[in-house]
Amino acid sequence: MRSLAANGTNPNRHREAWGAWNGDTCVGGMLVEWARQENPHRAEIDIAVPVPHRRQGVGAALWEAGAQLAASAGRTTVNVEVHVPRGRRLDEWPGGRFARARGFVSGIAEDRLVLDLPVPGQALERYERPAPGYRTHSWHGPMPADWLPALAELVSEMAADVPTGDLDVEAARWDAERVGANQERLTTIGYALITTVITTGSGEPAGYTQLLVDSDGVHVHQDDTYIRRAHRGHRLGGLTKARNLRELAERHPQARHVHTWTAESNDAMQAINERFGFRPVETSHSMESSIG
Repeated sequence: MRSLAANGTNPNRHREAWGAWNGDTCVGGMLVEWARQENPHRAEIDIAVPVPHRRQGVGAALWEAGAQLAASAGRTTVNVEVHVPRGRRLDEWPGGRFARARGFVSGIAEDRLVLDLPVPGQALERYERPAPGYRTHSWHGPMPADWLPALAELVSEMAADVPTGDLDVEAARWDAERVGANQERLTTIGYALITTVITTGSGEPAGYTQLLVDSDGVHVHQDDTYIRRAHRGHRLGGLTKARNLRELAERHPQARHVHTWTAESNDAMQAINERFGFRPVETSHSMESSIG
């Protein structure tokens, strides 16, 4: 077992990558991370073992090393994610059985959905009609500094409002400096950012959405979509998504797939995603267990 990298470029998170080796062959990998500011009791551990090397104790050894590392940092709760193909149950999937055997319980389940591109123009036009009293503003790349306080306010509200199920998690608080640094970091490591913010006529921020385009230009991650409670019911979620997808088509015509994760309990966003053509491909379980 040896460390491959530590900390990386994210000032908000401690992160270490570890590998398990059989001679010169890497037979498994692990990522251990935790937030530096909020949730001082939590750590997140991701373990991957290629199929030919499973059932040989590799995953168990990685888990023991990761749990010890988290405990030594004072973390008492570990979160793992298990991704199960559509139509399969958590308990019949290898990762689910591995987590269950170590006391993990699913705190919330999210659908991973994929949208195949390009989106037909008529599907976008259906949502692009401006809502009375609102304006949209879009950027490619990091946002201008004078918009960061508004985005930070929205990101913090979303963190507090997003479904978390039974997870023992504290919402992160964001300020303009933290949001700006995060956008710069994402750009530096190779993502192209597309952000749309919607405001009232007087300039009050009402919601936002953001896409992250991979360095390959083909795969795109739907990051956040959030509409403030006071402004819901005006089709603004669809409007922001449509505007951002239009920007994506113009800026990155080679993009072919948008990936998003939406809680099964988030009926409103599930309905919007379905109308745009997102299709479910797997279920992601966020699971927790106590350590130490």
